[in-house]
Amino acid sequence: MRRHVKQILTDIRHRRNIDLYATTLVVLIFAVLLIVGADLPDSVRWSVLFAGLGFLLLRVAFANHREDRFLDRSDYDRNPVTDDLRDAKDVWIFAPVGSNFLTEERCDILRRGPLARDGGSVRIVVLEQFDPGDPISEQLDALLDYPVQTAAESLRETRTRLATMAEWQVKGTFAYREIAFNPGFSLVAVNPHAAGGYANIEFHAFRNDAIRSRMHIHLTRDDGAWYVYWLDQFEAIWRSTVAAKP
Repeated sequence: MRRHVKQILTDIRHRRNIDLYATTLVVLIFAVLLIVGADLPDSVRWSVLFAGLGFLLLRVAFANHREDRFLDRSDYDRNPVTDDLRDAKDVWIFAPVGSNFLTEERCDILRRGPLARDGGSVRIVVLEQFDPGDPISEQLDALLDYPVQTAAESLRETRTRLATMAEWQVKGTFAYREIAFNPGFSLVAVNPHAAGGYANIEFHAFRNDAIRSRMHIHLTRDDGAWYVYWLDQFEAIWRSTVAAKP
């Protein structure tokens, strides 16, 4: 709901779908008048029908906001993922190296969010540790034009952080595993099977000038088969993992 409100405000600011929002507002006002018992002509009473039509139109507008599905990391400035992690019950993360997403701040938010709740769950998958000269290291280091740290070094720091998290005494369930193969994307799913859940899939591409330029897609249950597809991708990765090595 918070994302939808922000979407409406953004549309109004950029003068998109003004006629749709204006029509929806009018029919909702008429519907409220009928509910409170206002003496309105029969013709106005059709507003109940129009209100339903207005909701359908609004639903279509949300479904057709394809430009809001294709994003870069500046979207995390407008819609901080930390807010969603704090309120989440279930979080799935596949991040080959994980240093950019699994910061100390976000790990602590996971501790105070889903891991602080009975039934809360956090599952994380990263790559198995590799050496700087390994081909997979060369592949990951080639993703950025101006890296500040090698992928092998970043992964080592991430694994240390995850091992520390595994020692936390928390109410929720925390698990992390490792995989040897890098499929070329990252995935973060928040409450994936609940209402309002979503998944962000980021594509690594080649020779990005910075991490922020990477593209990701934002999918919800409204996206149907593709949403299920990417959730299944995480489950397939999880089934292919091995227990993390000390």
